[in-house]
Order: sequence, then structure tokens, then C-alpha cells
Amino acid sequence: MTMTPETLAGRVQLRPGVAPPATIRSSRPDLLSRLAPGRRADEMPALLGAVFTLCAAAHRLTATAALRAARGEPACDPSTTAQTLRLTTAREQILRISHDWPRLLREDGRGDEGALLLRTCPLWRDDLAPADRLDALPGWIAHKWLGHAPADWLQRHDADPTGWAERWVELTERFGTPGTLVHLLHRVGPIARKLATPGATLQPAGIDWATLGRAMADEPTFCARPHWHGHAADTGPWSRRADTDAGTALRHNTVWQRLIARLVEVLRLSMPPHAAGALRLDHGALDLGSGAGLAWCEMARGLLVHRVQLDADGQRVRAWQVLAPTEWNFHPAGTLAHALAALREDDSGRRDAAARLLAVAFDPCVEFEVLHA
Repeated sequence: MTMTPETLAGRVQLRPGVAPPATIRSSRPDLLSRLAPGRRADEMPALLGAVFTLCAAAHRLTATAALRAARGEPACDPSTTAQTLRLTTAREQILRISHDWPRLLREDGRGDEGALLLRTCPLWRDDLAPADRLDALPGWIAHKWLGHAPADWLQRHDADPTGWAERWVELTERFGTPGTLVHLLHRVGPIARKLATPGATLQPAGIDWATLGRAMADEPTFCARPHWHGHAADTGPWSRRADTDAGTALRHNTVWQRLIARLVEVLRLSMPPHAAGALRLDHGALDLGSGAGLAWCEMARGLLVHRVQLDADGQRVRAWQVLAPTEWNFHPAGTLAHALAALREDDSGRRDAAARLLAVAFDPCVEFEVLHA
């Protein structure tokens, strides 16, 4: 078989109206079981960044942390890690919102405006230091997305988390100067607010990391079909530990709420270093003993976990497991699967559009296609 980028990454197939577990099928290959054993451990962070290209920075960072934990070494500088996560997660969310949403949700499948918009975003300016890119982000957001300063928009959202975003879209569309994002949210809003997505949400604050590490190592199918306390939970910007710890976590029971959660996260990550946004994304590592280490971080699509088992001298890999957000969110018995199964057979085009909207809300890291039952 010729190995193409799609062969390496895999693909997700969605069957709306079909009962779980046949609702979602994934061809994502288990590459690490073949690539990792016997490889020099120090090569793994770069290799994992090359394998998981869409979230490469988060994988490199988490792989490095897991490796250091397995060797009993101190963690990397937490402030540098926090800044890297903040910048790369904001950039990934902006890429999805500005480029992929128009491409996947427009009738003609074009995303030209989004690609042009990204060229102006400071997070892609290699001539600026990371801190300077982040400092320039609020101005870009205000000018290109909101028509408001991000801090002002967030203040209104926090005062009315269920209603402000909808009012903002409607008022901007009617009286303001709406951009591509407002146009798109205005168009998909009526159906997005009707698409229910109730389900169990993974809460990092409640995870026993050692237990999770054992499941990753001992259950052959766990990383492909993860479960926690009997549930196939979802994960994303709506399940951040910072919100749980602060008592500001919201239930996200519709596609609209999950889409807006991605926008809100970008705004929070754009806040100055002294604000909560700078420490928004949880990360950590655990020495599991006997040459094993676990590390995790909250990144754009949700919670990412790496587990490594090294050989006796700590130089080569015995096993490496990755538990990625896509396996939680596109679990054949998870929240998305049940939401897809509930789509009724009406006009095929409308049902396919609803299925695409559901998939975009949960954001796979691979291409997807909607199939007819």
C-alpha cells in the first residue's frame, strides 16, 4: 500500500441516523505500536510532532514531559511551558475558526477569506518573540473578529454566558460591520442552537493519573476507545480545569455552546499575563516508577496524555501510548455518536449539514466524511 498523508493520519466516517456504535468509524492507525519500541527515547518528541502534525507543539511538549518524568528528571520551566501552550492553543483555535469553519460549513466548501485573514494574525509572525505575538493578539481579535475589545466582550459574556454571544451576532449582523466569523455564526446559529449534545464531560480535576496510566498500558484498546468511570466522555475548551477550579464551568449541551466555547477560549488566552488566561491550560507529569512516566496537557481539542515505558538504562523505548482528544470525542459510543444517531431522516442535505456542524463542534484532528445510512 502507498503511504499517503491520509493513510498515515486516518479518516473518520460519520453515519447520521445510525445507532451507536456504527455511527462513527475511524481508520486512525496505531502507528506508535510499530514506531516506538526500540527507538532512542530522545528521538520521540520530534517524531511525535511529525506524526501528529496538526497539534505538533502540544505533542512535543507532552512527550518531553513524559520522558523526563520516566527518567525522574525535573520538569521543564513551568512558565515557558505555559506560554508555549497558550500561544500554540490560541493559534490552533484561530486556525480552526478562521480557516476550517468556513471551509467545512460553507455550502461551496471555500475558505479563501479565512486563509487571507490568517496572514494578518500576529501569532504567525516569526519576526516577533512569543510574548510580543501574544501582546498583539487582542488588537487583532478586536479588529478582525469582534468589533469589541476582547476584555469588554468577555465581561459581557461572563455576565450573560447563555445569551451574549447570540445577541452580539445578531446586533453585529444587523447594525455593525460583520466579518466572516459573524456571517458564519449568524447562518449556522439557528440549527446549532437546536442540535443537542448532552453527555459526560471529562474533568481533569477528577482524574487519578496513575490509574489512567495503568489503563493506557494494560488495556489494549483503551487509547483507541477510552472510558472513564464507565463513560465515553467528551473533552475540549468547555472542560478546562481552570473553569472547574474557579467555579465558572458551564454546561455545554448544544453545538452552539461548544462553538462559542472555542471563541471564548481564544479571548481568554489573549488576556495579559497577569490575567487568568496565561495560566488557563493545565499541564503536568507523573513519575510512575520502574522507568515509566505520564504527562498531560490541555490543548486546543481537549486533554492530551502521553505514557512512556523505557528500558532498564532509560535510553530506549519499550512502549509509548498516546491518548488524544479525538479518541474521546469521536468514540463510537460517546456524546457525538449519540447526537449523530438522533438526526432524523428529513431532507438529506439538511441532515448532512447538521452532521458536519456536529463534527466541527467536536473538532477531529483528521479529515472526516458524512456517509448516508
